Amino acid sequence: MILPVSYWKLNEHEIFQHYRSVGDAITIPIMAYNNPATSGVDMRPELLVRMFESIDNLTMVKESTGDLSRMRRIAELSGGRLPFYNGSNLLVLDALKVVAAGWCTAAPNLWPQPCIDLYEAVRAGDLEKAQILYDDLKPLLEFIVAGGLATTVKAGLGLLGFPVGDPRPPLLPLDEHGRAKLGRLLAGC
Repeated sequence: MILPVSYWKLNEHEIFQHYRSVGDAITIPIMAYNNPATSGVDMRPELLVRMFESIDNLTMVKESTGDLSRMRRIAELSGGRLPFYNGSNLLVLDALKVVAAGWCTAAPNLWPQPCIDLYEAVRAGDLEKAQILYDDLKPLLEFIVAGGLATTVKAGLGLLGFPVGDPRPPLLPLDEHGRAKLGRLLAGC
């Protein structure tokens, strides 16, 4: 998974060349990661599809803008050939309905089976079951998004008996109030 280079404001040609250079240097598949909130760069659907069509090992996209119309546009422009994965936790149900290939997130580390069941329910067309599963997941998703994925997921793994340690600085560990709330959420899992 590769983000565009941040710090300098890149134009689309520079972004394309960055991905082309990485693609030429490696043989494994590349997932282009469109997350303007963290990278400061927003790749338009047209650019993502052009890179997919031109860079052999760019084979998928993680779309984290939270904009369902962009997801639809990626599917439309690529004729459904470009697999894209939802990266916006709270939009997972709607994104899967829009034909996202999947959901790329840390949430399943804390509560895997309902995440799998949600995906499978949408794929099976059981949207009523999918809605119930989403409604059950939503409080946890809201908490981990608000608290920061690295911070909350590491704390949650610790609470589940997997002591993975604190997030790397400058991120701080989840405070006691947050750990207590997360513990209550996970107890319902």
